[in-house]
Amino acid sequence: MNRNKRFAIIIILVTNAIIISFLESFIPVPIPVPGIKLGLGNIITMIAIAFLGFKDVLFIVAVRCFVVAILTRGVMMLAFSLSGGILSAIVMWVLYKKLSKYFSIKGISIAGAMVHNITQITVASFILGQLVVLYYLPILLVSAVVTGLITGSIGELAINEVRKKNIFGETRNVENQDNVDNQEDSEDQVPPQVEETKAEGDRDEGF
Repeated sequence: MNRNKRFAIIIILVTNAIIISFLESFIPVPIPVPGIKLGLGNIITMIAIAFLGFKDVLFIVAVRCFVVAILTRGVMMLAFSLSGGILSAIVMWVLYKKLSKYFSIKGISIAGAMVHNITQITVASFILGQLVVLYYLPILLVSAVVTGLITGSIGELAINEVRKKNIFGETRNVENQDNVDNQEDSEDQVPPQVEETKAEGDRDEGF
C-alpha cells in the first residue's frame, strides 16, 4: 500500500471514529455511574490495529479523543479521554500483535475497556486529590467486561468483513514497509570499495 492510500484510510477511520463517538455521547446509559459508556469508538481502534501501523493507531485515537472531548465534554475532560484512549490502544496493540493466539478480538476489546476505565479512574483520583473515586473501580471493571464484549463482537465482524472484501487492499505496517524500503535501498547502493574491487577483477580477467 502506498502512503497516499494509507493516509486516505487513516482520514476515513479518524472521521468515522469521531462521528461514532460524538453520536454515542447522546446515547443514555442505563447505569447512572460516571465514566460508564459503550465505547463504540473502540471499534474503529480495533480495525486500525488490525490493518495499520502502531503510529497510525495512536494518531487516530489521539485525534478522536481530542476532537470529541472538545465537542462534548470540554477541555477539562481531555486528560481523562486521552490518557485512557492511548493506554488502552497500546495494550490492545500488544495483545493483538504479540498474543493473538491467546486472546480473541472480544478478549482484546475487554482488556482495552478495562485498561481505559482503570486509567480514567486513576487520573480522576490524582486530579481531584481524593481516593474515594476508586470505590467506583469495581463497577467500572464489570461494565468494561460488558461493553468490551459488545464492541469486541462488532469489531470482530467489521475486521472479518474488511478482510473478506479486501477493502483496504495490501496493508503492511508502515514500520515494516519502511524497513523493507531501507533494506532495498541498502542493497541497491553498492559500497565504493566493492565497486572498485569488482572493477579490478574485471580488468584482471581481461588480461
